[in-house]
Amino acid sequence: MSIKDFSDLKDALKEKKQTTQAQDSPPHEVKEDKPSEEFTKGLAKNEIPQEEEEISFLDVMAGVKPIKQDKIPKKKEKIDPNVTAQNKARIEEEKVTPLSVFLSTEYMKFVEPNQTVGYKTAGVQFGVFRKLKAGEYLPQDMTDLHGSTVEKAYYKVRRLINRALENNLRCVIIIHGKGEFSKPRALLKSYVVHWLKLMPEVIAFHTAMPYHGDKGATYVLLKKGENSRDETREIMAKRR
Repeated sequence: MSIKDFSDLKDALKEKKQTTQAQDSPPHEVKEDKPSEEFTKGLAKNEIPQEEEEISFLDVMAGVKPIKQDKIPKKKEKIDPNVTAQNKARIEEEKVTPLSVFLSTEYMKFVEPNQTVGYKTAGVQFGVFRKLKAGEYLPQDMTDLHGSTVEKAYYKVRRLINRALENNLRCVIIIHGKGEFSKPRALLKSYVVHWLKLMPEVIAFHTAMPYHGDKGATYVLLKKGENSRDETREIMAKRR
């Protein structure tokens, strides 16, 4: 084979290869042309393609009317009328008996550190008072006055009584200590006796049993709340 023939064969093969590649290659992807700026400007606003239209929130919400609130308002819980009456009674008591009476030594008598103290109002039955003395009424709440000033001790006692009335508790205990080393002696113990006699909610009190603090603590018996009285009436009515 001559050099010319070899050259012609090489060109023929090259041309055939190019033809084969052209047939096998995927068709050329045609990209969509975006509308030109001049074309866009010439369109009305509602004819502008969506991807290029700027819609404001006010435009979207135009003509929309707010819905009226139709939720049922929540009812506020009413305060227990019994608790309200008790609070009013205490306010009236404080008006009649000023705080200075509770905190002054002018109106009180001091007791001895190891003295047994006791008191009951005229309406308390002897059997009830006896049970109180014997510790048969289990204390349902308590307060400890150790380390308290006279004023702070008073507010602790007052809060204890208030809390007991609100929860319909009958018997509580106050831990005041004997006060053997206080000046004057038995300071807080003497004040507790003084305060309890002035509080109309208290119907009796007595020195605690040894297992509850002995001479350093005092049981306090309180009036029945209105709820307790209603329960007692229902029980008595069922027994008839």
